[in-house]
Amino acid sequence: MRNTYLWFIQLITGALIAVLAGIHTVWMHLDAILGFFGVDLKDVTGWHSMIERSREVMWAGIYIALLAVVLYHALNGLRNIILELTPSARTERIVTWSIIVFGIMAFIWSVYVPISLLST
Repeated sequence: MRNTYLWFIQLITGALIAVLAGIHTVWMHLDAILGFFGVDLKDVTGWHSMIERSREVMWAGIYIALLAVVLYHALNGLRNIILELTPSARTERIVTWSIIVFGIMAFIWSVYVPISLLST
């Protein structure tokens, strides 16, 4: 049952990655399509545009959410690959807790930049 729950979360995070990365891709790289719909973007990849966008709560939220779902999706996938190679219950606990600790540390370290830019 536990693995079914983790697999379901894996599927949900995959769908969320597609949605959030899709928002990012359309906004940042498909200015011709957005121009067709009347959205005029000026130099979205320029430094000043990126700094302005990073100070908006919506974009910081999207990037933090994308970071969280990508970290879970990638690290859970890595955990599953490693556990296919090692059948021991003790090894499973060590691998699981190592990945959890690494994921939390990576998330905290990576969230520092968007949060610090929001506070300026």
